[in-house]
Amino acid sequence: MNMDDFNQPQAQAAQWLRTSQRIVAFTGAGISAESGIPTFRDSDGFWREFPPEQFAHWRGLIRTAFTNPVRLAAFVRAVIEPLSVARPNDGHLALRKLEQHRKLIVVTQNIDGLHQTAGNGCVLEVHGSLSEITSLSGKRRRILTTAQIAHITRRLHRIQRRPFALSRLLLAIRPMLGAGLRGMWRPNVVLFGEGLAEPAWSNAVTAVENCDCLLTIGTSGLVYPAAMLPAKAEASGAKVIHIDPTEGGTGLWLRGNAGAVLPPLIHAAFEADINGVN
Repeated sequence: MNMDDFNQPQAQAAQWLRTSQRIVAFTGAGISAESGIPTFRDSDGFWREFPPEQFAHWRGLIRTAFTNPVRLAAFVRAVIEPLSVARPNDGHLALRKLEQHRKLIVVTQNIDGLHQTAGNGCVLEVHGSLSEITSLSGKRRRILTTAQIAHITRRLHRIQRRPFALSRLLLAIRPMLGAGLRGMWRPNVVLFGEGLAEPAWSNAVTAVENCDCLLTIGTSGLVYPAAMLPAKAEASGAKVIHIDPTEGGTGLWLRGNAGAVLPPLIHAAFEADINGVN
């Protein structure tokens, strides 16, 4: 793509990336939505069908398990089923390409692991990872495979409103949540009322305070404390580029989805120079 094909904000963003050495990409649900993973907060997101006061914290989840296990099975299935089939989209792959040109740290609010699947080397998951299973002490961890997630999804699908629904639910989700001889285990995700994942959060704050350019991609800016990161980057003197269909925040705003905006932006910032196009 020739730089003449860009509008002024796009050309400015390409120049900022080209002249930066330490870049942080801060991503939210928008980039994963392009891979078929529903968001939580949009008008058609999870929280519309599954109210957060019931499903976003352990107290509500445990209460629902005993009072309406079929409803909880529907929620767990809705969350994990897209992860069993989702693949990185052009936005994820563009960030992998960016990493080939500059030092890049990805800070993500997503729990789907798609940045790692795309090939990014340094990914800080501040809300945890649904595929990482941890003991309550946090000392023992293991990875839930895509095949295991798909198997859990199929078992949840078969649960119906009949006797023993709770026992069927507990058996279905046992690979990701349950008890064994070595204690309790759970998905390593951050629910309402819990602190952000460590050391990912502390490392993310350090990264944005030391970057010279921050890309925010597909994030609403409504989920705190993660939403403070762009302001921290600006306060430290970094340039901030927002990529989202909806305008918001200070800095440079590029309107559109990551899959449409990022690939030509990365090409213009680095590969166009290689071909002698300025």
